[in-house]
Amino acid sequence: MTTSTLALRRGALTLAAASALVTATLALAPASASANDYPNKPITAVVPFGAGGGTDTQTRLWGEAMAPLIGERIIVENVAGAAGVIGTKQGIAAEPDGYTVVMGVASTITINPFTNPAADYSPMDDLQPVAQIGYTPYVMVVANDLGIKTLPELIEYGQEHEGELTYAGWTGVGEMARKGLEVKTGLKMTPVPYKGMVEAMTDIIAGRASGTIVDLASALPFIRSGDVTPIVMTGPDKSPALPDVQTIDEAGVKDYFIDSWVTLFVPKGTPMEIVEYLNAKTREALQTKAVQDRYEELAIEFRDYDVAQTEDFIQRQINGWKTLIDETGSGK
Repeated sequence: MTTSTLALRRGALTLAAASALVTATLALAPASASANDYPNKPITAVVPFGAGGGTDTQTRLWGEAMAPLIGERIIVENVAGAAGVIGTKQGIAAEPDGYTVVMGVASTITINPFTNPAADYSPMDDLQPVAQIGYTPYVMVVANDLGIKTLPELIEYGQEHEGELTYAGWTGVGEMARKGLEVKTGLKMTPVPYKGMVEAMTDIIAGRASGTIVDLASALPFIRSGDVTPIVMTGPDKSPALPDVQTIDEAGVKDYFIDSWVTLFVPKGTPMEIVEYLNAKTREALQTKAVQDRYEELAIEFRDYDVAQTEDFIQRQINGWKTLIDETGSGK
């Protein structure tokens, strides 16, 4: 091989390598630019339930507080149906660019994947936890016309009026709460499915449904208006909002705990710079006075978790609910 031929081949190889480098750089440029100037358009927050419930309320509070901090609007999109599965799957299928986020709750993240055949997704594989939006206890409420004030009274009523009690349900958490209570106390309530909280509470108020177990943030307006009767907190602690309502432990039920939370997720594959940005801005937004005052009014707790703490919380919730599902034989 001549010297000139060798030089030409080396030149060609160098040119090819340079071309490959330019191509790779250009391929990476849009992603980097996207992360660097994020956000530069409105963000859609998918709420997998109808408007008016606790998840919707917290999402809108978060969105209003976030907008001035990030310089873009948060557009809330309610996608109800299939106990939250439809909206959750829509969030999973979105582009992982930070412009679509999805609100996850216990039913959609820690229950449906183990109990609902339509929930053919794996939360920790398909979604990235970002930040906790709020934490709230659950409460059992019943129709006023039952004349019942405590859980023991409801159990006694159920024994004396077999088959008459109905349970309004619209989430996986609520259904697991009903099943768990039946296992622990023998209380039998016929489940009646509803599309969302507003429809369910409307029927309880009218006496067409006997009661339900629901997050306190959703139930509080109906309790304060006197439209339904709270009979027990389904966690270990009393609520300052309802100081006269017994805890589940005080009502004589042991090893039973139902709680509620709303957590911000993005599709898996979203750049970590965006995930960390959303976490930081969310924590800032939720500590503003307007949000804190409203959270106190709604009996919602704020937990200042970074991304790693949020991931750990979700994983522990998944493990705990999976155990309860196994105990009640509710797996799919």
